[in-house]
Amino acid sequence: MNKQIQQSLINMETLERVAPVIRNMAHPLRLRILDYLQLSGEPRTVTQIMEACNSEQAIISQQLRILKDQRVLSAKREGSFVYYSISETSVLMLLECIRQHHTR
Repeated sequence: MNKQIQQSLINMETLERVAPVIRNMAHPLRLRILDYLQLSGEPRTVTQIMEACNSEQAIISQQLRILKDQRVLSAKREGSFVYYSISETSVLMLLECIRQHHTR
């Protein structure tokens, strides 16, 4: 293998760290939630996310938990509401890539 290519490869430690995040994002509803949060530009409640994604509360909550467990999302409680936002900035670049190259 070319030495320049070898030196440019992403190291295995990084790949091992990001693989679970990417794997957990690889679900249409989770991507939809992330897309909505990115486009809204501000934290959103479960109810707002439910309405935007046209899905049931239990399903949305399950998907939010998965994304939060991987630290893709952060949650902030204000009174009786929990507001979700994207905490992993690299997700924004991935969503933009999807939007630019795979929308018709």
